[in-house]
Amino acid sequence: MKSIKWVHCRSQRGFTLIELMIVVAILAILAAIALPMYQDYVAKAKVGAAVAEAGGGKIGIDAEIVMTPTMDAAKTMQATRFSTPETANCTLSVEAANEGKTGITCTIKGGPAGVASKKVTWSRESNGAWKCEVDGIAAEYTTPACPLKT
Repeated sequence: MKSIKWVHCRSQRGFTLIELMIVVAILAILAAIALPMYQDYVAKAKVGAAVAEAGGGKIGIDAEIVMTPTMDAAKTMQATRFSTPETANCTLSVEAANEGKTGITCTIKGGPAGVASKKVTWSRESNGAWKCEVDGIAAEYTTPACPLKT
C-alpha cells in the first residue's frame, strides 16, 4: 500500500488590499451617481406633496365662496378646512377672497436646496377655475399639473 502524501496548502484568510480598494472605488462611483439622482427624486416628491397639500383646500373654499364670495383671510383659511396652517411639507397661507378670487400658497418646508422655502400657489378666478403655479423652482422638479409661474 502506498502512503498518501499530504500537501499542506496555505489557506487564504481574507481579501487583499487591491481587492478592497477596487470595492471601495466601485462604491464611490455608485454613490457619486446615485446621490444626485436621489436628491432630484426627493425634490420632485416635495413639490408633488406641496401641490397636493395646498390643493386640498380648494374644495372647502369652493363650497364657502358660493355663499360668501368676499371673505377676509382668516375666514378664507377657515374655509379651506385645514386644521392648522402647518403640514408635513408646507406652511400654508391664503389670500382674502374678493368676489370669488383667492389663492392658497404653500411654502415648502425642508427638502433639497432647489425647492426648500419655494412657493406653490393655487389661484382661483371669479369663474371658479383654479390654476396652479410654482415660483423659483427648476422646471425639472415641477409637475404637469403645476408648471412654472409665467
